[in-house]
Amino acid sequence: MNINLNAYRNQIHLDDEFTPIVKNDSLDQLLTMLVEEPSGMELLGRMDLKNGNYTQRDLVRAMLTVRPSGNVPDSMEALVDAMLQKELKHKQITDHKDIQRVSSNYPASEFVSVWNGDITTLEIDAIVNAANSQMEGCFVPFHNCIDNVIHNAAGVRLREDCATIINEQEQLEQTGNAKITRGYNLPAQYVMHTVGPIIRNALPTEKDARELAKSYEACLNVAKEYGRIKSIAFCSISTGVFGYPFADAARIALNTVADWLEKNPGTIDHVVFNTYGQTATDTYLELLNEWRR
Repeated sequence: MNINLNAYRNQIHLDDEFTPIVKNDSLDQLLTMLVEEPSGMELLGRMDLKNGNYTQRDLVRAMLTVRPSGNVPDSMEALVDAMLQKELKHKQITDHKDIQRVSSNYPASEFVSVWNGDITTLEIDAIVNAANSQMEGCFVPFHNCIDNVIHNAAGVRLREDCATIINEQEQLEQTGNAKITRGYNLPAQYVMHTVGPIIRNALPTEKDARELAKSYEACLNVAKEYGRIKSIAFCSISTGVFGYPFADAARIALNTVADWLEKNPGTIDHVVFNTYGQTATDTYLELLNEWRR
């Protein structure tokens, strides 16, 4: 079954403002704590780090990536918060309000932007994560998928919330659904998690196209239901390691968002398509400049 927002919002304290526990950060203390956990050394051994020249921060990131959900001590949460809040101060944060709206025949142009940047540095109500069906983030150290990047920047509480939702749902997340959590140590207040279709050695089918559209719709529908989200940034769902051809996925994203905004006026003020790379950015801009449904 697919549970709705009210079935999990209280369990993950969705309505509570996040206040990071910021004390003195200590990578040495955090790494020691991770290694000294019951499965710490086993996890370190399974990461296959191949004697690389890794810093303490690299090892902390890797250990947090492979660490399963559950039994997170308050002291670990505090150390992770302190580390990420310190790093956040040195990042260049972009306010979504400063991103220019697109100029084209696209019907939702006054509400839409294309932005080439790091989605974990965007100050906005919500960002969208392309999750897997387990929905607890990527467990592969240093994997550069958006799922891993977002979980690493948000901190350990994000995985805990996702695990809580999946436990409440009693099954893996189905393709085309969406859930919402707080953003924790991200500049974004919330994260929308959605599972898009996976394309393996073949062209997308009509079913794949429908499921991808459903992922975009589901995120917007949950945002509308929650009522506190007026701006949202989409990553390129199902592209990259999920294999959906980028231009086809972008066309579906633009069509779906335009249709949804037309049917739900006054609900979302700003939709940002996060492209992360010049080629991807050019693809979106070309589609917009030559717009036709």
